[in-house]
Amino acid sequence: MGTNEKALDEIIANLEREVAQRPRDIPLRLQLTLSYMKRGRRDDAKKSLDEILAIDKRSVEALYYKGILSADEGDLDTAQESFEKAVEMNPRHGPSHYFLGKILALRGNIEGALKESETAVAVSPGNPLAHAQLGELYIAVGRPSDSEKQWQRVLELDPSNLQALHNLGAIYTDQRKYPEAISHLSRALRLGSDNPGLYFNLGLCYLATGDNAKAITNLEKAYELEPENVTTLNTLGEAYATSNELDKALETWRKALDLQPEALFVLYNLGLGLFQKGEPEEAKAMWQKCIEIDPTYLPAYKNYATVCTMAGDLEGAISKWLQANRITPALHEPYLALGDLYFRNGQYDEAEDYVLRLKEKMDAAQGLQSAPDKEFRASVELLHGAILLAKGQSGKGVEHWRRAMELDPNFALANASFIGKTLWPDLIEAAQSGAKTEDQRKAARLVGSLVSEETAPRPIKPPAPEKDVTEKKGGFLWFSRGKKK
Repeated sequence: MGTNEKALDEIIANLEREVAQRPRDIPLRLQLTLSYMKRGRRDDAKKSLDEILAIDKRSVEALYYKGILSADEGDLDTAQESFEKAVEMNPRHGPSHYFLGKILALRGNIEGALKESETAVAVSPGNPLAHAQLGELYIAVGRPSDSEKQWQRVLELDPSNLQALHNLGAIYTDQRKYPEAISHLSRALRLGSDNPGLYFNLGLCYLATGDNAKAITNLEKAYELEPENVTTLNTLGEAYATSNELDKALETWRKALDLQPEALFVLYNLGLGLFQKGEPEEAKAMWQKCIEIDPTYLPAYKNYATVCTMAGDLEGAISKWLQANRITPALHEPYLALGDLYFRNGQYDEAEDYVLRLKEKMDAAQGLQSAPDKEFRASVELLHGAILLAKGQSGKGVEHWRRAMELDPNFALANASFIGKTLWPDLIEAAQSGAKTEDQRKAARLVGSLVSEETAPRPIKPPAPEKDVTEKKGGFLWFSRGKKK
């Protein structure tokens, strides 16, 4: 038995004698209870608290310590009941509000936890633990600005609080306030923190600000501390790739996949790396895995189709976007991509069909949060105009270009790649001939300034012939996918 334990035992013995002499002295009994708790004599402490509450059932301190003992033993029901009684007796008892908030959060009652934690801060503004708890809860409910204020208050009360520095660094990283994030995280580092999340967030900040060397240093440290963290490996691979260390990036992403074979973002990045390495088929295989894991993951469809388009395989690109459109019919991008690809493939009727369907969807979404921005709508008008011009409807076509210009004065530059690779000089001549107003002529000139003289139209593809229903022996009919006659 240590010296401190002997001294505590002597204190307990003296207190027990005094309590025997003054059994209704509640402050004395509370002192004995705390001594039992310090000595680890839980049963004696609980018995002492029950005796206090038998004398005075309104004793806030006894209820509070009963809640603490019950929570430590995992009896959350008794703990919650004790803290609720304590705050009922004394609504300004900050510690009981704080622990009641903690228990409610553990039990998934976030609304109740917020209410109790806010009360704890209001009645005990100098308690850094209450501010920290409230800061965590605000993050959980998506209120980062409110969380930031709580962590700043924690730092005012305790300037060396590592938890506050870590969390403020993470909040500023998410808000893309990189200098502020780096300042707080570096301060935590100087105070001796060896938290892998700190190094990870520092890596993100340096990567975002273009300091790739420091990004790699910090991400490698985060990986060293947590070698099985797939998110860290994925980001470290991005840092290597950004620094033109492609082989290291590929090796890092493969390590991540060894740990988690279905890590979606790792597969996606590995596909990008393989494509950059000159291995398009292997890249497509990675993006196909992404689609199998998450059929709604549009970036994988987009990249797969882009590789097909670059290789001249427009049919392959169309097939992939058709698949995306079936899986995600509410999204706008597949409709625009299909209109674009059918136009490039000389299938103007199909191209116009997808553009018209897209416009219906955009009109229905107008005023909603999902409504496309003006730049997107301008791209749709540009494509629609090009389709109509290719079909010989020059007046209608150039009017759509005017609408595109009205939506976005920079519509031509914003779509320079599409214009330069897809439109041809005769189309511009048709637009200029069909223009009736100065705005229409201006729109035609803006598009024409980006058209390459070498671009030629693709041959018009006739629609596929409809299949007839064929009669078979026995009177049965084999159904085809053609329209009924």
